[in-house]
Amino acid sequence: MRLKFISIFIFLIVLFPNFPAFTQISHGGSPYFKSRANQMKFETFLMPINDMRNIKMKSFDEGKSRLKNAKFAYGFTVNKSIDNAGKWTLIPSGQRIWNLAITSPGAYSLSLVFDKFRLPKGGQLFVYNYTSDRVLGAYTEKNNKDSGCFAVQPLAGEDLIIEYIEPLNPEFEAELQLGKVYHDFKNVFRILKEKSSLTKSSSGSCNVNINCPEGLNWQVEKRAVCHITYGGYIASGTLINNTKKDGKPYILTSYHVIHDETIAEEAIFYFNYESETCEGTSGTMDQSISGSSVIATTNHLDFSLLEMSSIPPAIYQVYYVGWDRSGEVPSQTVCIHHPNGDVKKISMDYDAPVTGSYADSDYTFDENTHWHILDWELGTTEGGSSGSPLFDTNHRIVGNLTGGDANCSNSVNDYFAKFSSSWDTYPAKENQLKYWLDPENTGVLVLGGYNQSIQIDKSITCVDADVEVFFNIDMDYDTYSWNFGVDANPSTATTKGPHTVQYSSPGVKTISLTYTKDGESNNEYSSLIVVSDTKPNFSYLFKDKSFDFRDASENAESYLWNFGDGESSELMNPSHVYKKSGKYQVSLTTSNVCGDENLIQTVNTSYDSELEIYPNPSKNVKTRVDLNAVLFNRIDWWLYDTRGAQRLNGFVSQYNSFIDLDLRPFPSGLYILKMDIDGSIVTRKITILK
Repeated sequence: MRLKFISIFIFLIVLFPNFPAFTQISHGGSPYFKSRANQMKFETFLMPINDMRNIKMKSFDEGKSRLKNAKFAYGFTVNKSIDNAGKWTLIPSGQRIWNLAITSPGAYSLSLVFDKFRLPKGGQLFVYNYTSDRVLGAYTEKNNKDSGCFAVQPLAGEDLIIEYIEPLNPEFEAELQLGKVYHDFKNVFRILKEKSSLTKSSSGSCNVNINCPEGLNWQVEKRAVCHITYGGYIASGTLINNTKKDGKPYILTSYHVIHDETIAEEAIFYFNYESETCEGTSGTMDQSISGSSVIATTNHLDFSLLEMSSIPPAIYQVYYVGWDRSGEVPSQTVCIHHPNGDVKKISMDYDAPVTGSYADSDYTFDENTHWHILDWELGTTEGGSSGSPLFDTNHRIVGNLTGGDANCSNSVNDYFAKFSSSWDTYPAKENQLKYWLDPENTGVLVLGGYNQSIQIDKSITCVDADVEVFFNIDMDYDTYSWNFGVDANPSTATTKGPHTVQYSSPGVKTISLTYTKDGESNNEYSSLIVVSDTKPNFSYLFKDKSFDFRDASENAESYLWNFGDGESSELMNPSHVYKKSGKYQVSLTTSNVCGDENLIQTVNTSYDSELEIYPNPSKNVKTRVDLNAVLFNRIDWWLYDTRGAQRLNGFVSQYNSFIDLDLRPFPSGLYILKMDIDGSIVTRKITILK
């Protein structure tokens, strides 16, 4: 059986809600109105046209700065909330949906920042538009943060639709307030390739791709350098090692890039954004992590140390670069960066830098705290390169980019904040690197890089299945100490391996290795997802011949529905309309790495079969008619005795789940309940005992 697999990431979030999330965190599902969006009328919020006329002028003015970050989007401050804007729609299931459309003419993409974001369990938020097949979301209660802030990455096009699907009987009303809309006016990522000559505005022609021959010796370090988007700007940063070598996700960038906690929360970090070839001009941006916190910074020195919201997953194959805090002058230097939001580039200066100072109309940093690059022999830097690393000949960081005058026409005079000055010039832990990058207070002047070297032959496996774990370094070490995690067999090992391991329980398993050589100890960590057999299950709601099926399976990774009338679906929660009345055998096959399982249930298009009345017979208690399986707009009902006399009557709306009948005063006997369900007549017998 061939099944279409849903995203492994969505699967992990469902199985293990405490598993560290990465990328723009979303949790699967589909917006209700996406397929019919171009036929719907939404309340539309139009960005102020007068402000947009000034966008290019503002960009031109900011372009005069010597700083090497760059603005690609204009941020409109808005105050549109679920309470004061948008449109609510009631759908047949009884759920409410809130929509708001945003339009900003001329935008290459739009991105959003909610300054209030708090969803109840079961609530789903989506972002989509007419021009793109891409849907962002669902964002759920798992995206709630203590700060209440939530940023949504750019979506191509000049308009978008926000859709919030409220669950039935929510535990609280959602808090959604849109604080900013970012209008992309440069198209630096070439999201829309057909729009104007701006699509050619990548970096200057003198720049050299990291995968050209000049970057051959920097293929390890390149995996640490990331592209950053934040608050409508672009910059660069570096994943950096600390003396514990524990994989703490620290990013080194510049103060003028990010020093505010609110902006740090909005930042998105893109790894491995590069061309696969020397001549290529594009790369993928799907390996990203959203959100960070400011750990240390100061306006006296141009550095910021951020901690990303998640550890990069093993599939990213990131590298944590080493550093040199000695302050010794390197004989040559290299910079790896993302100029003008382009794919990763490499620049080289074959001469030693000199000590210098940086000041402009916006910032004045402490004197003699920068490395001054007099001239780049290979490549240059541009807007978007800010925060990128300066490496010495030992491939260790010695600085991060502030700005300068260099460009392809005249590649001279760039300034990098000295790593040695940022180390402990200021004693407070929030103003220095030392406290965070040497947490064990070793006092070392130089530190090598950290490379995730534990390799596992699969990223997800089944309970009791074999997994091969090995150490992906050719060098032999003196000792090895493995710990394979909870419920592993074997649980530990003391040889290099490879080792074959099984797990007796599901969960996220942490695998650690300590290895030593000549008395020096190193630590490595990795993780593995272990799952149990899938158990298919489902419920449904129906109205006439239309059924909304709802998955209730355990450990399901993929779905195949057979509705019993020759039609099928691979969606998690499909809807289906039967052409004829009758009974149908509905089959659900779920699958994961452990295999397939199947469940068959009988459904009936008759309302009568889906209405449960209890207790029946009843004796001195109220009688309840359960409507939970039925979708309806209105039900009118009447209760008759056997002589045909009407004893009770009433109606219920779609908001009701039950009809409660107090028949205790009535004498024993048989009664007839007649119900008009949106025009369909159903009769049921009720017996009363005394």
